[in-house]
Amino acid sequence: MKRRFFTSWEAVLLLFLIAAQAMFMVGSEVMSYLYRLPPVRVVVPNVSQFSSLVSPYGLGVDGELLSRFAKEKDYTITIIRVKSADEAWKLISNDEADLLVGFGGEIPEEYARKITAGPAYDEYQSVTIKDTTQVDNKELQALCRSLLDTVPEGVDEEIYTANDSLISSLVDAFPQMVSSREDSEPSGQTQYARKKLSPPASENSTQGEEPAVNVASEDQEVLEDGDCVDFDQFHMYNLISFDSDEGGTAQIDVRNFTMLHPFFLDVVPDSQINEEGSYRWFWRNKFFAEAGLQKDLRNFWDSVKSKDTIAALKEKNYGFFPKKLNYYVIRKLKNALRKKVPRYSKTMEEASKKYGIDPLLLAAIIFQESHFDNSARSRTGVRGLMQITQATAKDLGINRLDPQQSIMGGAIYLRKLWDKFEGQNLAEWDRWFFTLAAYNQGYAHILDAIKLTKKRGGTGKTWRELKETLPLLAWKRYYSQTRHGYCRGYEAVTYVENIRYYFYLINGLVALSRPEGENLAKLRSSLNSLAPDA
Repeated sequence: MKRRFFTSWEAVLLLFLIAAQAMFMVGSEVMSYLYRLPPVRVVVPNVSQFSSLVSPYGLGVDGELLSRFAKEKDYTITIIRVKSADEAWKLISNDEADLLVGFGGEIPEEYARKITAGPAYDEYQSVTIKDTTQVDNKELQALCRSLLDTVPEGVDEEIYTANDSLISSLVDAFPQMVSSREDSEPSGQTQYARKKLSPPASENSTQGEEPAVNVASEDQEVLEDGDCVDFDQFHMYNLISFDSDEGGTAQIDVRNFTMLHPFFLDVVPDSQINEEGSYRWFWRNKFFAEAGLQKDLRNFWDSVKSKDTIAALKEKNYGFFPKKLNYYVIRKLKNALRKKVPRYSKTMEEASKKYGIDPLLLAAIIFQESHFDNSARSRTGVRGLMQITQATAKDLGINRLDPQQSIMGGAIYLRKLWDKFEGQNLAEWDRWFFTLAAYNQGYAHILDAIKLTKKRGGTGKTWRELKETLPLLAWKRYYSQTRHGYCRGYEAVTYVENIRYYFYLINGLVALSRPEGENLAKLRSSLNSLAPDA
């Protein structure tokens, strides 16, 4: 009898070995798929804490945390935006979402078995906000209409409608991200279209036509006591969470309101705190398909807590906010941006392009130094727009009283200080804050502060540490330990924090297409790159 090439037992063994080899080769991919069905559907509120449209410093605390989680754990993210907490809880309890990010409070009792709460990482307090504006000035209405109808060059017109730029600002931060609700509003919500303030109808105008509005330059003064933004427009930007629409009021977290209030001065909070709690991430409980996701979330938060990540993110994103809103300073800033920036925009553009400085940051520095007043002079003798010392002006070869030379000279000096921090392994924004502190008090004193910070157990690499150390240099017990001695370090801290805040305000005015930011929007859009010219 002719013998078979394989016996039955040998054939079974061979098939088993082939299957084992195949499982070994692709098993990790299969298990990854079973454990984690991409994309992870993340529900977020339309508030600044998650992804700040108006902030130049990044995605906000939750936005940056979510970005880090996606990159570290190799997840694809789908963003679902909602305007109420109730809708968010329903989505995750009905298996229409996997993760809630950016919400405060506790899990409602009816969903407690289906949802897991992550560790608390920030405090939550909500207040009722209301509109106090009674716009009955027809000239103001006409003026506001004229100004708000013009979208500055370089500014996304979609900001005026559904605020889709909130999502587009996140695209670069995540490995992959799509919005599951790009073409529809959340259930029960209304699309907030751009509301225009209508001027009085002209006798000669036909129905449907809009009479032309001629705004003289002196009429800009009307804006000193009006923001051209009413309560409906506040809703329009889709930045409110826990929306009520009852009696011109809405619910919003205190911190989110603090971030938005400078741009909507006629919206005020009630003094009473309505709700208190903690911010947490919330994810749904699944036995098998998402066991890997739950494990990754727990491991991620263990890492976040051990590295003091939250404190660093909070400092970066809103550690510079003043305790109280200064209406006078905000209006003075707006006035300077409208009336004074156009005089110097060409020089600011040249300086920004040549030395790699964001023109909005440069504007914030000039406002801090002189409020764009070229005749400004401090008690220490520094003068001009950029408040340059006589010795520095001599080294730079400039006339500090010439506004164009002052701007260029200040930009050169900032770039030189920035370059000196090369090799210190500083994050970009920390490096800028160190640079600004050095501009104010001198590079040598900042080196002293860095060394003192390290001596006290810090890394010497973060502004959060340095802002605690710098004021100590005014005390003999500390400056006696340094090479360069006494320093008004407390002034440097105030100086940097003010610039951080002004930069935030200016960026917000541009991002929201406010008329005060029009000139700077055009200036920024004219720059292809902020890398310094070789």
